[in-house]
Amino acid sequence: MPLSVQIGDQLRANIADGTWPVGTKVPGEFELMKTFETSRNTVRESLRALVHLGLLESRPGDGTYVRSTSELGAVLARRVKDDGANEVLEVRAGLEIQASRLAATRVEDDKLEEISGHLEDREQASTAQERLLADLRFHRAIVEASGNPLMAELHYGLEPAILENAQNYPKIEDPAALEKEHRDLLEALRQRDAQAAVLAAQAIVDGFR
Repeated sequence: MPLSVQIGDQLRANIADGTWPVGTKVPGEFELMKTFETSRNTVRESLRALVHLGLLESRPGDGTYVRSTSELGAVLARRVKDDGANEVLEVRAGLEIQASRLAATRVEDDKLEEISGHLEDREQASTAQERLLADLRFHRAIVEASGNPLMAELHYGLEPAILENAQNYPKIEDPAALEKEHRDLLEALRQRDAQAAVLAAQAIVDGFR
């Protein structure tokens, strides 16, 4: 296997496992050269391949940034345009309501602690962007807790489109109620109550509409 492909696989692993989240600036060429003990051309070839796949975005004069965690996410980000916010919300709603139902019966204690931590981050966020990212992590962890890898992959794939369409989402009419509904969802998971989890997840969806 060519060295550039091996390096590309490692870079993809860093993106997929969250080492480099979406929006992160990846290390520069010289740093990657030192890390992999290879030439600049080999590093550039690896980066170009990931840019072509849509996982990375090259910004001339600035650097290279993570655009998507998967090829599926890159495809969805291209598919969903600025006027597709409602499409994203509808698909996300279906995934997260079903995932909440499944997670209520499958979630492990350590995952519950992770979900709780993300909710704390969401509530303590000082900016809208920080709140959005914490909210994504909260719901992503619930989808992961569903125990359905395909459902999780679909949610990962939607995340770039969610971020790119954030400015097009409708204004939340009752932020305080939405905060309570997120806490209700966490409590339903703690109680392993699938019906309550579905109701809380549905209330969250309705709050965004």
